[in-house]
Amino acid sequence: MVGATPEAIVVGAGVVGASVAFHLAERGMETLVLDREGPATGSTPRSGALVRAHYPTALEADLAWESLTNYFELWGERVGGGCGFTRTGFAYLAGEDGAEALRHNVFLGKSVGVETELVGPEELKGIDPSLDTDGVTLAAYEPRGGYADPTATAVGLLDAARSLGARFEKRRVTALRTRKEKVAGVETESGPLDGRSVILAAGAWSVPLAAGVGLELPVEPARVQVALFERPYSLPTHLTIIDSTLGFYARPAAERATLVGTRDHFSHLEDPDEWNPEPDRSFPEAAAGLLGKRIPALRRTPYCSGRAGILDMTPDGRPVLGPEGPEGLYLALGWSGTGFKKAPAVGAELARWICEGNPRRAELKAYELKRFRTGDLVFGEYEPSVRTPH
Repeated sequence: MVGATPEAIVVGAGVVGASVAFHLAERGMETLVLDREGPATGSTPRSGALVRAHYPTALEADLAWESLTNYFELWGERVGGGCGFTRTGFAYLAGEDGAEALRHNVFLGKSVGVETELVGPEELKGIDPSLDTDGVTLAAYEPRGGYADPTATAVGLLDAARSLGARFEKRRVTALRTRKEKVAGVETESGPLDGRSVILAAGAWSVPLAAGVGLELPVEPARVQVALFERPYSLPTHLTIIDSTLGFYARPAAERATLVGTRDHFSHLEDPDEWNPEPDRSFPEAAAGLLGKRIPALRRTPYCSGRAGILDMTPDGRPVLGPEGPEGLYLALGWSGTGFKKAPAVGAELARWICEGNPRRAELKAYELKRFRTGDLVFGEYEPSVRTPH
């Protein structure tokens, strides 16, 4: 009912907030989504939007694989509409120093059902002849991987939520409201709103809201950049790749373009609102140089455009999930640049956590905020030799 007091208020209409809202609405919960700018207007539209399941923990691989196979590949019937998912195949490239970690992480992926395999340089070249495999010792290949449209994905989830009765309002949330150590709703720039539960999914912008109820979030805003280059007609497509040897990632994009992000053009910020959405002047040339080394057909390719976005980084690079602080408050933030491809499955887990008291995957409780108080940070046995947000 329009105007009814919601059972849940989701703060943030990016891909994670939209996914949580969709799954809550599926469960019949009265849900209101609030965002100060609108759907998919913060970090989400600036995402690299890779869809892959190569991770250093089995839990992350499992979440990403479920998101791929149960959502991105079946979007029309599972969510409705389109998310722009394009299967290109995905490869994670490693040099000699990263080969052992790669073998281990492929084994982890296989243990939860991910369709992935180890390939050498020659086999990789056979899969994608456009690649120069110099410096590559081993690669993890996922034939079902690719990319999606980040804006279409978030908007699609939110539209699906609305079709199930959820509401969206463009409002800036200024504080969380509590009553007797329980969440009572939120304060907004246009007045208070009541709610029985609040889900903070606003990335780095969640930090001051949590601080208002006594929670210190170990989340630091960081600025990352991507560039798009025109792809010649002679190269209609190529694999989506993460290149740990050179420190960049690349994927095809619409209208004969290739999107590139790098490891080194990354900077921490004091305030997520103090950032320049335009890329640094030096970035396109640096990105083009890396791209041309790995895909020679894209050497001297024309630069189309670029953009910068804000990530919400945590000390261990893992998200902060689950209940915390005043009863009825839930956190879904701190994605450190790798949340997009896991968002559909994570939204389902958060909805179950909220409605039933526990997630389906009990291992997700290790991602609660308290790990930073106890020192039990989450790391894989073999972390990537190069951490590049993608």
